[in-house]
Order: sequence, then structure tokens, then C-alpha cells
Amino acid sequence: MRTRSFLAAAGLLALAWLSAQPLEGQEPKEPTKDEKKAPEEPKTPALDLKLEVPPDAIPGTFRMFLVKDGRFEPLKDVDGKLLKGPTGKDIPSPKNREGKIHCLVCENGLAPMVAVFVRTPGDKVGPDTGVGKLAKNLNALVPKYRADKLSGFVAFLQTQPGTKVVTVKNKRADGSEFEEKVEADMEYPDDEGRDKFATDILGAADGLNVPNVPFGLAAQKSKALSAWGVGDNDEVTVVVYYRMRRVGQPFTFAKAEDLTDEKVNEILKTAERAILQQK
Repeated sequence: MRTRSFLAAAGLLALAWLSAQPLEGQEPKEPTKDEKKAPEEPKTPALDLKLEVPPDAIPGTFRMFLVKDGRFEPLKDVDGKLLKGPTGKDIPSPKNREGKIHCLVCENGLAPMVAVFVRTPGDKVGPDTGVGKLAKNLNALVPKYRADKLSGFVAFLQTQPGTKVVTVKNKRADGSEFEEKVEADMEYPDDEGRDKFATDILGAADGLNVPNVPFGLAAQKSKALSAWGVGDNDEVTVVVYYRMRRVGQPFTFAKAEDLTDEKVNEILKTAERAILQQK
């Protein structure tokens, strides 16, 4: 009697267990909130992606009309002879951006650079001037540090300033893109004297014979110049930088005559020290 009661109880327990199991192909029953409350996922704090720009960082690009650039030879054939175009003129290298708007800062990247901003007219810059001596000495220094990609340029700030409205693409926090209109510097303002300026700059470059130092033409004032620290009342400003970080403070000269031989040597020594300290 006891055995039969025990077997009956065991059978009932087995039946209860089987009835609680899901049928084949049936999803298991989800527990109710009262039965089980899942622990809350810890919230990840929002990332602060705002980056602080170092005070000695180069502020950005600098685009100008490239008047003279003697760094790249015209194209040659396999025998070393100059290739001629349909008009009989030499075919320039695709790297040569003469006569176009170009950013030498972008081109040079992280390499060392001596950027010279001049308000002196091109026809006033000769071999005996401070700017002329700086350009000639920089031209001689570039081959010495060719492996380090030392470069430089002289930007003549002469055309009238101007701005334009351009449309740029931006991204929202969710990753979606949108367009907005912003005010930007005119890269080659409509100045009736700009062709004369370019002719004078070309004459200065040819007279100095500095093929390693490009000469360009830009506006007297711009947002870019302000960001670079080029003052309205300084006739010459020189910025030495390496790896997009300024080396010391900009060299500023209220008058072109203030750029003496001693200052020219100091500028070039600053560039050399920056290169040698990285080796």
C-alpha cells in the first residue's frame, strides 16, 4: 500500500515537471517583472571629444597665388631631353603649381618650414635687402637638409582683402551630414593691381635666383594672417615651425630694414636647431 502511494506521488511530481516544460518549437515563457527583475546596465559616461589646441600649434593652412616656384624641373623624355608642348614651350612638372592657388603648408606637412610674410613691394626686394638675404640663405640651406625636407616660402601681402560665402559640409553628433554657409577669405581678390604685383614679385624672384624658395602673392589682411600672428603694422613676419608646432615666437619687424644680417642668421639657426634636436 505504501509502495503504491509512493509511486503515485512520484508520478504526479514527474507530470507536474513535464507540464512546466515548453513544447517543442515553443518559446520559453518569459518571467514577469515580479518574478525576476533584470539588473540595469551601467550607463557609460559621455565622452568629451573637445580637444585643446596647443598654444604653439600652427593655426592652419595658408593658401596664396603661387607666382614663382623653381623647385621642379620641366618634364624630360627617357634620354633626358626636355619635352615640348604644342606651342613649343617646355612641359612643366605636374608638381609645379605656378599661376595657381596653392597651400605650401599643406604640401610640406610635418617637415620643417620657414614661412616669410612680407608687406614690402616686390620691386623693392633685392639681394641687399633683409628679405633678399634671408631668401638667398634659406635657398642655400634647403639642400643641406634635403633629407629632412626643409622648406620655406615668401608670401607678399599686397592685394586688397575680401571675403566670400562658401557652402561646407558638416556632421551632427549622430553622424548625419548637413550643409552650412560660412564666410571665408577670398584666395585671390579682384584687385586691379594684382597683375602688376605678380610681375614685380616675379622680377624679385628672378633677380635673387632662389629656386628652392617659392614666392607667392596674398591679401594684405585675412583671417588666416590673423591666426598666424601676422600683424597689420609689421612689414616682415617670419614663422619657423616643425611638425606643425611653432619653434619659438614669430620674428616680427616693424620695418624691413630691421631684418638685419644678425636676425637673418638667428632665424636660420632656429630652423637648424629644431631639425638637429629631433635627430
